[in-house]
Amino acid sequence: MRVGINALYLLPGRVGGSEVYLRNLIKWLPRVAPGHEFLLYINRESEGLLGEDGVQVVVCKIRASNRPLRIAYEQAVLPLRARKDRLDALFSAGMTAPFLSPVPSLLMLYDLQHVNQPGNFNRWYLLFLKSIIYMSAKSAHAVLTLSEKSKRDIVKFYSIAPDRVTVTHLASEKSVFRARPPEESTAIRRKYGLPPGFVLYLASSLPHKNYERLLKAFKLVKISRPELKLALAGARDYGQEAIRRKIGELGLDEDVIFLGWLPYEDIPAVYSAAGLFVFPSLHEGFGIPVIEAMASGVPVVCSNIEPLDEVAGEAALFVDPLSVESIAHGMLRVLEDPALRKRLVTEGLKRSAGFSWERTAEQTFKAISDAVAGLK
Repeated sequence: MRVGINALYLLPGRVGGSEVYLRNLIKWLPRVAPGHEFLLYINRESEGLLGEDGVQVVVCKIRASNRPLRIAYEQAVLPLRARKDRLDALFSAGMTAPFLSPVPSLLMLYDLQHVNQPGNFNRWYLLFLKSIIYMSAKSAHAVLTLSEKSKRDIVKFYSIAPDRVTVTHLASEKSVFRARPPEESTAIRRKYGLPPGFVLYLASSLPHKNYERLLKAFKLVKISRPELKLALAGARDYGQEAIRRKIGELGLDEDVIFLGWLPYEDIPAVYSAAGLFVFPSLHEGFGIPVIEAMASGVPVVCSNIEPLDEVAGEAALFVDPLSVESIAHGMLRVLEDPALRKRLVTEGLKRSAGFSWERTAEQTFKAISDAVAGLK
């Protein structure tokens, strides 16, 4: 079977968890489905940055930074490429897909944030998202998503039959995300100017990541822990200036460290060097940083929202992301209660071990095979 993977959406270093997902998927698909062929369609920005043994990279003459042209290419040209390359199936990994595909089309929908939290988008972009993602999902032979919460949303809002939607959880790379020895933690802290016991938040700068409440909560925590520092890592894009303004208003300029987009090889050690990982997001499709932090041996405080409760189980301390006081109280509890910290670390290591990229790839390939066989 020849399977095309549509990665035209990818802007390296700017799409967070969806890039982690894609990189691990193309790594594991050839391993779980030997004897099959995989063609990865990428844009000019990704040229030379993606590729795995067993995957043929096809560079398309389009830039993802020009979203309208990328969508037009995806709709008009990619189906022709699929026919020319004699694909048996086309898997689109980034929320949009050709409406008319000459082969069975599968679509990854990470979440329906544009439906659940429309206020995070301007009017015209919201209209664009609602139309293009809806049509992509309705025309796909099968839809994949990351959590049971997202599956229920897709079934409810898009009226897609449950048996056409497959949940494939994400994971952490076990050989990479693990507790590191003290000398590695010391080295990474020295490299980035991080103090011992810092609090880490790894997320994009988008509004739903809830930075304003986190910063206010951190201000409260510092009343009891004046030495504490907060490190912010992840893509810095829309929302970045608002975050910096709020830091200034709260007088936290000397207490917040901006790490920005970290090289992938440094991220595991940064996790492991943290004293606490906090994740107060208002909306998630899965929440992969939670799993990565747990696998790195760091206690986790996160929002009591779906699907984070599905992901973290009993291995995190949950807080109300709409309450500054709840976020602050949760952080202080973990920082000041050694027994609680130990329990969260132990449970987090167990919980994260239950998620596997190999299983994600197996479930994805089964969905593709079923679509080709006409079972969905």
